[in-house]
Amino acid sequence: MRLFNLLLLSCFTLPVFGQGNFFSLEDGARLFVQESGKGQTLIFIPGWTMTHRFFEKQKDSFEESYHVVTYDPRGQGRSDKSEYKNTYKHHAADLRELILQKELKDIVLVGWSSGCLTIYEYLKAYGTDRINKLVFIDEPPKWIGDAEKEWVYGSFDDYRSSLKEMITGPSEPNGTIDWMLNDSIDNETRAWMREEMLMTPPHVALSLYIDGMVSDYNEEARKLNVPTLFMVRDSWYDYAKDWLKINAPKAQVNAISSHAMFWERPKEFNEMFRSFINHE
Repeated sequence: MRLFNLLLLSCFTLPVFGQGNFFSLEDGARLFVQESGKGQTLIFIPGWTMTHRFFEKQKDSFEESYHVVTYDPRGQGRSDKSEYKNTYKHHAADLRELILQKELKDIVLVGWSSGCLTIYEYLKAYGTDRINKLVFIDEPPKWIGDAEKEWVYGSFDDYRSSLKEMITGPSEPNGTIDWMLNDSIDNETRAWMREEMLMTPPHVALSLYIDGMVSDYNEEARKLNVPTLFMVRDSWYDYAKDWLKINAPKAQVNAISSHAMFWERPKEFNEMFRSFINHE
């Protein structure tokens, strides 16, 4: 009877493959990590204030043939919140711990929006160790700069009002949701997206936002030395492609329909992504 009780208890305490679990970092903070499938590892990094949930349609599509890892970066979603260390450098260090402790290798590393900054910081600190391919989804290597010479979001003046708003109070996710999607969404979808984003405390969101504003990864983009795909939305595809042709000529550049095409047009996005990762 005692053996039966122990077996029954183990059924409830052992991690269930495919569900979310918490991964403990060396400093004691925990990351919420979701793993499913077997095969080559695909790691998806969400953008500013986003969570693993935004990649559900990629997990469902690729877990039959790949080991899919999605997670909430430090300070975001269900992961632990820190007073400090809310920078992309620290996000990269957290990612490194995750990769080493889980003994992952031959990785396809995918960054979306500000998640791309985590990749650049990873490259700065650790090179391409354990990385097989890179995918950058709709993010320039530098936010603020000279739009005549660089691929950037804009000038500091373009950010002034949003920064002021974040200093005076919490940001409202609805504006970001509308910006990243082309199509209208139902109230239920908007509600869960908004709730996921609001899990990031204002001080964390502000720290990451400022870190993105002051960072410059143009040199890291120029040094890319593994197969790389930039997926860039239509509205600035030509602009980005021209810059990348000069600065990262070996990279592949594909046009996508929106900042979050992987959610809006998952079939088309996944086919494009699969073509890249399957190409030798």
